[in-house]
Amino acid sequence: MMMRPARRRGARLAGLLSAAVVAVLVGSVAPAYAEQLQLVRTIKTTPFVGSTLVTRDVEGTAYVPRDGSLWISDDNGRAIFEVDPITGALKRKIGRAAFEAATQVGGGPVAGTWRTRDFESMAYDETTDSLYVFSGPCCNASVLPTAFRLKRRGNNGTFKVESYQPLAAAANYTGAGWNGGDGKVYVARGAVLRTYDYATNTAGVGFKIPLLSGITGMDFSSNGADLYVSTTAETIRRVDWASKTLVAGWTFDMKPFDMRDSRAVELINGQFYVPDGYDGRPLGDPLRYAVFVFSVVP
Repeated sequence: MMMRPARRRGARLAGLLSAAVVAVLVGSVAPAYAEQLQLVRTIKTTPFVGSTLVTRDVEGTAYVPRDGSLWISDDNGRAIFEVDPITGALKRKIGRAAFEAATQVGGGPVAGTWRTRDFESMAYDETTDSLYVFSGPCCNASVLPTAFRLKRRGNNGTFKVESYQPLAAAANYTGAGWNGGDGKVYVARGAVLRTYDYATNTAGVGFKIPLLSGITGMDFSSNGADLYVSTTAETIRRVDWASKTLVAGWTFDMKPFDMRDSRAVELINGQFYVPDGYDGRPLGDPLRYAVFVFSVVP
């Protein structure tokens, strides 16, 4: 994303607060100029637009530019949903039966019921046109962390669950994203990031970004130069990938917009799509498991 010149904060920020355009800069020293976070709209998932289907606990997301589709994983519902990010309309649902019937890469047993209990994160590899869904170990010793891969049937077909790989017992990847710069899938938990190769089912050596923790979601810019991260502090943070350092003055607080449990982040056409996985909103609340759409403005 190009950084645009920003105006001095001062009195202008006070006016923006009343207009519900809020940015909170986290760090020891705020820069003289700063951009602001603005809530553009929200996407309902309980139910989706034009549908009676609902999510029961939104977790991960992935964007597929080829289809113009935002994919959302539903932890408690054991399903994933394909959504139009512009209209919010539901395109498809892939339920638990498709995941449970998947076979292990190289042969072996089908996934079964214990590999679909904890959908955590998603990533889309544009080079291989592969959609990945990562499940974790919550909340029973019988639950088996797993990586699922979805591929198309035919050049113009839709995604189908193709196979799975069993992950290490402690694997719990709350964030995942594909870097178009180096062609690798990265996964994250807490403050630790690592590569993940599906073909070999190999996780790389973990590493950290200084001052970055509580990773709940991640997405790379199209050229792989920047990593955008959502955190347990309900912030969006930006990482310069070449130096593996946080970009100064680029921490945006989503709490003023009533974000309570940010679970992922996708950068789509210059806007950030962040789902809220908070379980405490009442039935009928339009923000229950909604996807918040933000812009960054001067």
